[in-house]
Amino acid sequence: MSSRLPDVWLDELRGRVDIVDVVSDYVELKQKGRRFWGRCPFHGEKTPSFSVDSEAQMYYCFGCHKGGTVINFVMDIERMEFMDAVRMLAERAHMELPERVGDGRDSDKMRALRERIYEANLEAARFYHATIWTAEGAKALSYLHKRGLDDAGIRRFGLGSTAQGWDALTRHLTGKGFTFEELKQAGLASEKDGRRYDMFRDRAMFPIINPQGKVLGFGGRIMGDGNPKYLNTSDTPVFNKRQGLYALNMARKERGLKRLILVEGYMDVVSLRQQGVPGVVATLGTALTEEQARLFKRYAPEVWVCYDGDGAGQKAILRALDIFESQDMPARVIDIPGGMDPDEYVREKGADGFEALKPMPPCEYRMLRAADAVDLTTQDGRTQYAIACCNILRKVKNPVELENYLDKLIVQTGFAREVLMRQIGVEALAAEQRHPAQTDRPLRRETHKELPEHVKAQQMLVNLMAAGRLERALPMDAAFVTEPYKTIARLLSEGQTPAAIVEQLDENVRDEAAQAMLSDSNIEADKTALAVSQCMNKIRLYQTEKRIEETKARMKEESSPEKRAELIGLLSQLMNELGAAKKSLKE
Repeated sequence: MSSRLPDVWLDELRGRVDIVDVVSDYVELKQKGRRFWGRCPFHGEKTPSFSVDSEAQMYYCFGCHKGGTVINFVMDIERMEFMDAVRMLAERAHMELPERVGDGRDSDKMRALRERIYEANLEAARFYHATIWTAEGAKALSYLHKRGLDDAGIRRFGLGSTAQGWDALTRHLTGKGFTFEELKQAGLASEKDGRRYDMFRDRAMFPIINPQGKVLGFGGRIMGDGNPKYLNTSDTPVFNKRQGLYALNMARKERGLKRLILVEGYMDVVSLRQQGVPGVVATLGTALTEEQARLFKRYAPEVWVCYDGDGAGQKAILRALDIFESQDMPARVIDIPGGMDPDEYVREKGADGFEALKPMPPCEYRMLRAADAVDLTTQDGRTQYAIACCNILRKVKNPVELENYLDKLIVQTGFAREVLMRQIGVEALAAEQRHPAQTDRPLRRETHKELPEHVKAQQMLVNLMAAGRLERALPMDAAFVTEPYKTIARLLSEGQTPAAIVEQLDENVRDEAAQAMLSDSNIEADKTALAVSQCMNKIRLYQTEKRIEETKARMKEESSPEKRAELIGLLSQLMNELGAAKKSLKE
């Protein structure tokens, strides 16, 4: 992420912006030693567990385990992209951004064009909003009123209307000093056969605003018949419909959201929010993308998918669940009864009626949809349903949840528990649980207390390196055997600061890195050498156990007597090494 900007410049920015001052704008901090403590702004807590290290210029919460640098803090608290957070901090420090960044996208010329597009979009939004209160906007105003919106809601969302004619907006904006080329770049105007015209005509207009309050583009709903029903701004230098969400600017202000609600259309968002339902967003005229799924993580710990109740909506929900799963974003489904869409339902039932709908887990929803595809009154239908559900249940790792689903499936299909368990492959799953595959990735922060000993050992070594407490260099290949600790140790050995390192890491391991480098080791100075020795022994023990498992696996596959004899000899040697490593740890 930070490679787009010079390391020297980023170091200067972090040095000139005191993280304690920045965090204090959001959190009440009290100093204890070199650290400052307060209640974490990212999760509810009564006892302060959020720490800010004034020397390392980093933060870490020992409750929810979020951590990073001052740039990461601004990204998390303001829900900003990296470059937006850097710009905000640079303005605070009165620093100019470098003229060019790593990929060249923010050259002076491009920056100037982007600013002109933002200005043109803002002026267009004002034009559309002013038009809706005139005779030319009467059709759009009447449409929005019929959809249940009042004038206050229309003003709150900045909704508008196109004016009559082919080029009303184009003439208005060129009269304000914008060139036609700038309007084309903004996706507001086009031309054909020498004739210039507005991109949006005869539509109710929905401005798309980013979390920082800038108008990125528009969605337009046609008034009357015609296609497309909704027209969205095409990709521009400031807008990519795959990477944003409608109403994120509102979600940014809603602190402490427990969930975001994802709906399909702009009207669904406006209707639900007008009724008082918070945290509602929508995609921008496209099916959910992986980029958008990752974006949800910044705003809430969970997402509820609430699409239309028709067949197309149900298929889109299944696809969305797959995407959220692929991005490790917890998701559930609100299944609107009667095939209604969220807009219709909330207007009929109100916010209380909508909030009363219980979100269902992905597995339950998938099983519900699997039942739609078969006739459960026939044996063939029940068989197909059982097979489909067993494929779904194969992903369920929690034994209690699996038991609950099995009970329902037994009643629905009439198959015996043992038959269904064999179909699911429970025996194979149980074997995996008894002998879990070794992984080079440490457990995620949710289970940090159960980290394997070799991971804890690497964390300790990284901590000692970051604190400058090692008298001699470590054998890097032997000491660091999993990521992200290999990378962290290498960068520390090259002289980079912990803050600089954290910003180079993927966001999925950023918190682990902050925890490793900022946690108090509680090791007395004269015990450091002993602690390092113990860590190295634990890592050697892990490596030996891993080689033993690999050797056993090779022996099962090896048919040559000579090769098997070699492997048996190697296994015997490794078992001796394992015994020696365990003895060293005890001593």
